[in-house]
This record gives sequence, structure tokens and C-alpha cells, in this order.
Amino acid sequence: MFNLNRYQAGIACLFVLFASCGADFSDWQSSGAETGAVKAIIIGSQSFNPNISHGKIVQYKVTISGSDFSEPIVKTFDGAEESGIIEGVPIGDNRALKVEAINQNNIKIREGEAEGLEITAGEAAETEVKMESVPVFANLNDGNIIPNTQFKVRIFSDPAEQIEVEDEFNGMILPLADADLNSAEIFPDISSGFADIKPALLPPGGHNFTVKNVNTGRTAAVAIRLTDGTKLISAPLYSGSSIKVGRIGKTLLRK
Repeated sequence: MFNLNRYQAGIACLFVLFASCGADFSDWQSSGAETGAVKAIIIGSQSFNPNISHGKIVQYKVTISGSDFSEPIVKTFDGAEESGIIEGVPIGDNRALKVEAINQNNIKIREGEAEGLEITAGEAAETEVKMESVPVFANLNDGNIIPNTQFKVRIFSDPAEQIEVEDEFNGMILPLADADLNSAEIFPDISSGFADIKPALLPPGGHNFTVKNVNTGRTAAVAIRLTDGTKLISAPLYSGSSIKVGRIGKTLLRK
């Protein structure tokens, strides 16, 4: 006797089997694509002061991109290594590579790039990446709320390089100067790598600060809110928007 339930169950099994075979075939096609690798050799990796948390590199983040594949390839390797191999890079030319040195606080403190890489199937293309210092805010993080009477900026960077800090407030971008020195030119301490800036009293509200290495153009940024430390003025609501970090340029772009 024909059993409809068993027939339907059999058809369902065949459907599941076919669907799973299709998934395996798709995976096989993806894994079977011809790829190569990149060996990134790090030049100038050590920060000025690797013995403190801000200066100690714990890992390298490598990003490889190309115009003919949509998602960049992102890999990491240990900060104690002098080179790292990134596998599974689609073959082709004009590949771009970026290396970021990340410290213990998960902040980028050095960076370098290489462009025009040609990837050949089954081979590893070697490229040297010269790392340059990225100044960082040592006492500020995105979203910090600070009384303006207690506001101070601490920067960590290589002492040999001049840095600047800019403040975007209410659509205007102005250099941040130390009130005592009356200067926007900043050089970190030659023994510690730190620079402290105590600006004149800033207005309450949302501020976007960008620190820039004048020599290389590399930057880092934070968005914070200052409250009125004297309690005489109510602070406007902080929008909470974040900003993109660029390498060169004075104008900040909002996401």
C-alpha cells in the first residue's frame, strides 16, 4: 500500500540532501578560488616608550583591500613579531595593505601602508611597511563627561615630532593652546613621551578633539562633553555623534 507520509518524508529528505549538497558545492567553490599571501615585514615598529601601557604594542592589525573584492581581509598577529603572513588574499594586482600597531588599551599608536601589491596564486608577496607614530589621547576617551574647570589634555607621542590639537565646537575648528605657554606648538617630553595641555576655560557642550602629528599628518580623535564646572551655566545636550579619523586635513567629517 502506498504510504503518503513515508513518500512525503522521503521527498523532504531528498530536498534537505540536495540543499546541503548545494551549500557544500558553494563552499567548495569559495575555498577553491585561487589565492596567495602577503608577508608584511614591519620597519620601525617599536614605540618611543614600550615600557608603559600607552607605548606597548600587543598586536598588529593588518587590512588588505582591492577594487575587485568587496570585503577587506583583516588579520592580526602578535606585537612581538617582526613580520606576519596573511593568507587567503585573492590573486591580482594593485592590492593595498595597512598595518596598525595596537597598544594594551586597544588604541592605535603606529601605522603604515603599502600599495600596488601583486598577488600570485600559491605564493607570498613580501613587502616592507614603515611604521609612523600616531599621537594618542592618554587621558580622554569617546563619550567622556568632564567639568570644564578640571579639563586637561594629555598626549602620548614620539618626542622628536611636533603635534597639534584642534577643537571643533559649534561648527568652528580652532587650535587648542596651553594657557600658560600661550602656544599651540607641542612637543612631548623627551623622557616620557607625554605632553600636557591645560587650555583656558572652554565653553560647556560637545567638543571634538583631534590630535595631529605635524610631521606625518597622522591623527587620532575623541568626542567628549564638557560640563560647566562653576555650575553657573547649563551645558547643552551632547549629541553623542562620533567622528571619522583621517590622515591629513583640518576639516572633520561626521558619520
